[in-house]
Amino acid sequence: MYRLCVIIFSLLIASSAAWAESKIKLEDVVVTATKVEESVEETTSAVTVIRGEDIRKTEKDFMPDILRAVPDLNVVQNGGPGKQATIYLRGGNSSHTLVLIDGVKVNSTTTGSFDFSGISIADIERIEIVKGPQSTIYGSEAMTGVVNIITRKGEGKPKVEFALETGAFGTYKPVATVSGGDKKTDYRVTGSYYYTKGISAAKEGTERDSYKNSTFSGRVGFKPADNFDVEVSGRYFYDRNDLDDFDFFGKKAVDNLNAVQYGNHLILSAKGRLYLFNIWEQVLTISTVNDVLKFRDPVVVFNNADITAATDVVDWQNNLYFSDAYTLTAGAEYRNEKGKNIGQFNEKIENKALYINNKLKLFGDRLVLNGGLRFDSHETFGDKLTYRVGGLYNFKDKGVRIKTSYGTGFRAPKFNELFFPFYGSINLKPEESSAWEAGIEKDLLKGRLTLSANYFIQDYKNLIQTDPLTFTAANIAKANVKGFEAEALFRVTNDLRLKAGYARLDTEDKTTGQHLSLRPRDKFTLAADLGAKDYSALISYAYVSKRFDSSIARDLSSYSLVNLSGSCKINKWLSVFGRIDNLFNTHYEESGTFGTPGFSVFGGVKITTL
Repeated sequence: MYRLCVIIFSLLIASSAAWAESKIKLEDVVVTATKVEESVEETTSAVTVIRGEDIRKTEKDFMPDILRAVPDLNVVQNGGPGKQATIYLRGGNSSHTLVLIDGVKVNSTTTGSFDFSGISIADIERIEIVKGPQSTIYGSEAMTGVVNIITRKGEGKPKVEFALETGAFGTYKPVATVSGGDKKTDYRVTGSYYYTKGISAAKEGTERDSYKNSTFSGRVGFKPADNFDVEVSGRYFYDRNDLDDFDFFGKKAVDNLNAVQYGNHLILSAKGRLYLFNIWEQVLTISTVNDVLKFRDPVVVFNNADITAATDVVDWQNNLYFSDAYTLTAGAEYRNEKGKNIGQFNEKIENKALYINNKLKLFGDRLVLNGGLRFDSHETFGDKLTYRVGGLYNFKDKGVRIKTSYGTGFRAPKFNELFFPFYGSINLKPEESSAWEAGIEKDLLKGRLTLSANYFIQDYKNLIQTDPLTFTAANIAKANVKGFEAEALFRVTNDLRLKAGYARLDTEDKTTGQHLSLRPRDKFTLAADLGAKDYSALISYAYVSKRFDSSIARDLSSYSLVNLSGSCKINKWLSVFGRIDNLFNTHYEESGTFGTPGFSVFGGVKITTL
């Protein structure tokens, strides 16, 4: 796999000489790394940005399909569309990555992880992935990084967009959006419905497990004065999901003709921004997240449950722009988490935090230094201090940027681990991580070709697992992860781009000496996209190496996938689009003995009124 990576990068560099034209590199601005806007070239963390236009070119429906294209992130889905989908970033557990939607924390209070399966991409503008421990800014769960899903804002003259998709497995999806905006106000409202007969969640099953999803989201902004603005955003979706069982004795997924999951998911936030004295920006954010899950099975008693996970957060952030060279960010956060599993537990936990971060630019912005501290006071385990330091030097005349950082992170025990009868323990300590990383980026051919590479080492301790002697949750595990990530982006012309990525993970469970479950040693991605005013086309390839799956005690085979998508604008108001997933009908597993879709074709139309 190393040899393949070197060959691909060499071909990209060699072929680029024929297109040595004027500089066309675009500079991404991110907000997730430090909670203030900054250029990607100034971040001391490794950052991946997935732009809205790249998301739309895939013609996909839900978030897991977008994240699968990230080389250093592994998606695990227990079946077809709508089935639980979690991510593993930099070798951590699914509960070690903090997930935000428009800056709102959405990880479950009962499990600590986040299920991406029901997040429609119809209203998504961009995704920012910041890697490495980020607890200094965000607190619990940000042990391996942060995924921030940012929704679209309305702009320009009022317009209505309507799209209809249909295709394999009896799938159809209508989407409607109303949007617009000017200097004082902006608005965007999106509604969508998705239904598929699906595939069997169990790989060897014969019954199709259907999925339906109704999503309504909106984002409204007001700017009554030059120094004050308010933004309100929200998302609600209802979904119904046919489920299969997992036979723990036979170690495989099996058909269940009766099990159904119903979900009601709500995210609301209001953000006010006030500028004082030209250097002081105050940002007050109030948010609430509420997930209600109902599991129903008239045949098997233990398949029935009513679970509610809710989080309320108030965050007061202060950004002090003392000069072009120095920015100080300081704030206070209050978080109230609630978890209820009827008949099992009904609890709430408070967490109070103070945080501070400094950013200093020297020598004509060539040197960037970043450092911060955060203090959390948690109701169950007590106090926790985390910190992070980073540095970057930009050799502007050489087109080279070198960065390094060291940081610590933690994850507070969640409600299942604390309170579930005969399993939870109120005496649990937080899981902890520390990581060092170093990276280099190089621009070639006047910005048309960008190469980057990162190396990191991350250690975990106090990991919560089931004690084999007491069968209760305990801080008994340790792990070590070493990784290498490389990417190449070649802007062949203004319309054609080639992108390659490779990630290598060496992981070890320090307790057992085994490789960590569901972490591929190698993952390679390659994509070519063509985007012009009236048409677009995308071909993508992904290779995922074998992974050990502890739930079935065997390796999952390596696999390769090829996907195609494209769109064409017929006239100023009508477009057609389509995609082919799994072009070569590859049989593979993301989670042991759970099914995955084979060759499938989808298509549709989009109407825009101006």
